[in-house]
Amino acid sequence: MANSLQVLINFDENITRNQLQKYYYYSWKKKIPNLIKYFLFTLLLIFILDSLFGNKSRIDFLKFSGILFGIYCLIQIIFFFYSKANYSIKTDKFITELKSYHPVTELYFDEKSLYIKNEQYDIRSVWKKISYNISDKILIINFDLGTPFTYLISEEETEQYQNILIIFKG
Repeated sequence: MANSLQVLINFDENITRNQLQKYYYYSWKKKIPNLIKYFLFTLLLIFILDSLFGNKSRIDFLKFSGILFGIYCLIQIIFFFYSKANYSIKTDKFITELKSYHPVTELYFDEKSLYIKNEQYDIRSVWKKISYNISDKILIINFDLGTPFTYLISEEETEQYQNILIIFKG
């Protein structure tokens, strides 16, 4: 990175709400492969135990596997909607809290670090402790500070979005 960049982002309730909703779906999409992997390992364990101790046919095991998969999917769907309702309540509280603060966030990008400053927090991290993903025109910046911290920037939020992407990709 040859030079520095300063970005000022004004708080917009609709953009923030949209970002947090998309982040919720993004995080669930990341969980799906692990949920399938856990189910398959559980099914493998049941298959091994059934082979050792059971004397049923494989058709019975396949029926059992299908029923178990259906129940597992139903439980995950219920958990998804329960978590979504809980997340929505927390999002509303978070946005209400954000409204009480000064609505401008300052981002400073330089060769060594990224610095995010607003009334709630000041976070600086070196680039090797920062990772990012792009999902649906939202830049998801993850800081590895011992405690996870994620900052979201969307294209609607700032006119310097492309410059920020160049910094992260470059």
